[in-house]
Amino acid sequence: MIARARLSETALAFVGTVVAIWPLTTLLQGGSWLWALILLSAFIGLVGAAMRTTRASAAVILLVQVVVLLVVVALLNVHDHLDSTLVSAIHDLVQEANDTVRQSSVPAPVTPGLLMMLELIVPGLAIGIDFLAVTSRQPALAGVPMMVIYMLSTSNTGSALNPIFFIMLAAAWLTMLAHGSGVLVRGWSSVRARALTPTLHEDQLGLAGLASVARALGIVTILLALIVPVLLPSSGPHYFAKGLGRGGHGGGEGVVAFSTTVNLAKDLRKTNGTPVLTFKTTDVSPPPLRVTAGGTYANGEWRDFPKATGLVISPNGQPLPPPDGSVTTKDAYVEHMQVSDNTMAAPNVPAPFPIEAGDFGQSQWGYSPTTQQPYVTKAAKSYALDYRIPQRDAYQPGKADPQKFSETLRLDPKSASRVRALAGSLGGKNSFDQAVRIQDYLRSSSFTYSLTLAATQTANGKKLDPLSNFLVTKKGYCTQFATAMIMLARADGIPARMALGFLPGTPAANDTYTVVQSNAHAWPELFLRGLGWTRFEPTPGSHTGAAPTYTTQTSSGGAVGHAPSAQSTAPKSSAAAPSATPSKTASTTPKSSSGGRHIDWAGNLLVILLVLVVGLLGALVLPLLARRHRESISARLREHRPVEAQWQVLQTRLGDLGIPPPDAESSPRATERYYRSRAALPPAGLDALHSAVQTLEQERYAAPGTAATSIDPQAREVLDGVRRQQSWPQRIGSAILPASGRAVFAQGVGRVVEWPARLLGIRRR
Repeated sequence: MIARARLSETALAFVGTVVAIWPLTTLLQGGSWLWALILLSAFIGLVGAAMRTTRASAAVILLVQVVVLLVVVALLNVHDHLDSTLVSAIHDLVQEANDTVRQSSVPAPVTPGLLMMLELIVPGLAIGIDFLAVTSRQPALAGVPMMVIYMLSTSNTGSALNPIFFIMLAAAWLTMLAHGSGVLVRGWSSVRARALTPTLHEDQLGLAGLASVARALGIVTILLALIVPVLLPSSGPHYFAKGLGRGGHGGGEGVVAFSTTVNLAKDLRKTNGTPVLTFKTTDVSPPPLRVTAGGTYANGEWRDFPKATGLVISPNGQPLPPPDGSVTTKDAYVEHMQVSDNTMAAPNVPAPFPIEAGDFGQSQWGYSPTTQQPYVTKAAKSYALDYRIPQRDAYQPGKADPQKFSETLRLDPKSASRVRALAGSLGGKNSFDQAVRIQDYLRSSSFTYSLTLAATQTANGKKLDPLSNFLVTKKGYCTQFATAMIMLARADGIPARMALGFLPGTPAANDTYTVVQSNAHAWPELFLRGLGWTRFEPTPGSHTGAAPTYTTQTSSGGAVGHAPSAQSTAPKSSAAAPSATPSKTASTTPKSSSGGRHIDWAGNLLVILLVLVVGLLGALVLPLLARRHRESISARLREHRPVEAQWQVLQTRLGDLGIPPPDAESSPRATERYYRSRAALPPAGLDALHSAVQTLEQERYAAPGTAATSIDPQAREVLDGVRRQQSWPQRIGSAILPASGRAVFAQGVGRVVEWPARLLGIRRR
């Protein structure tokens, strides 16, 4: 009976769970919660061991463990609500847990709600570890829930985890794997089989080869876990992410829900579709919603954005003073915005700029005297804003005081000479005209909006800095365009700063805009006399839409393509600030949903599981290796033999599509005959193949300087012809598991295994 309980395997599964829990100590305050999770995990393991002694089926054992966990967690957390108030009590705890995760910086306090969620999630994953490693005797698969627990820490911390956490987790998993393999071997028949190949004298069971492979695979797995994340692109946006670890680490300050650095080569190019907020507005063309403005630029990175300090407290509905340096004209008007379902953590709040007045309900709020950015003391799910629309007629010619604006006139020294020369060539009769010319230049067809940056160029034997590289290659996304305009404006003596926030997105059928994380955006704000700090939009219209209308207005103030909407309020003197009515709307706008806010936990776990499964299958690794292999071929040959490089890349891609290349000694014409017989190409593909072979022969055998330089069009036609003959499963298989990627992976594994094999004294046969 004790043997059926599998106590040794149960103990190892419990140890693996504890090791996986350990990194959570970097996220949470205190230590009592840790003991609660350890004791619950141990109790669940003992329940599984007891059930195994009854010879119950695996499904029954799993069901009993889950039910026991739910009962115990309920008794621990809602024992005084075991009546009609049970659902309401659980909902309140779940909402408290979600608020803690959204609004707390690392290390976060363990509130009762968060503790309940931890007691459900972590021991729940411990059940998965016990079920896979012990009940089902699949210790290799048990690494998945162990890694999920580990990922709860590593995906939420604000900095890299100590490597000891991963090393201990890997050691625990390998120990479980080794023990499980030993149990399996001991269960084999005692009849000794004769090996067909020579074996070591001391290897009576003929397992030396198997043990060598197992050890080597274990080492390779750990090495890949460390190397692959470096090679693969990171997921998720670098800022405006929700959850623990996204905020600052200073004590006592409110959480900043986005990173205080923006890198010209990395940030603001993600495609996360998680909603941030929804809004309705009277504005027919709403501006971006700003979250912060300012920062300093150095070494290709913006950092040191202002925090919520030194605020001017403002009552709901009270008009704010005009921004510094701005004047009100007779054509000035105000638009209204009603925000709902806001998920951004306090103190930050997305808002148009500049705001006229605001109503944040029960949350106290204030604004920065330097940026007029509003901040709240606690997250405001719904709020209302009135905001001003800049007018071209307010501009007053003249330069800003260089002493007052010294920080926002400072150029990047690495790109200063290039920026000054370019700014001088663009010209302009006054500061506003110069700013518009810079904006129009960057929005012109000469520049390309792309989330993939061009390769770094060199000048005089040195690599260009990020800003210079953008101005030379003319390819980038909003961060590059905004930084370029800021520096070009500063070169013209116009103070300029970086603004971060969100594009407004597009309205739905009910005129409601939904802002998602992939709408994250950067744009410049320039200080112009009479207008104050003013938004410009240098990023091309393919991504941002039309430029601000006041940049296309005539000198008499007539706007091109925009006018105050029918619902816009009157000029500032008679503008109705949002007061009681918006407040009431704000309190009634949120959706009433009992479970709408606690699905983040399940969603995050599902995403982590999905990532792990994809990683285990190598669905991203092999295509990446195949691509790098093709790039290495092209880089090696393209300078002196460009057609040969393209031909070898074509052969590699045909191999990925299931048509391996012929013998290396085959002539071009013999190779053509081979592919004609194997590829079943349509007439256009056959013509393209013949043309490619002729061009290849010209490069190989013709006199220098007479050969053509490209067979790219023919290669594309051949590849398209082959793909059209394949079924969808074949196409997907060749994309996910390309033969060239598998070959590169096998070579890499062989090289990696060589070193640990010698280190461990493993003899190769």
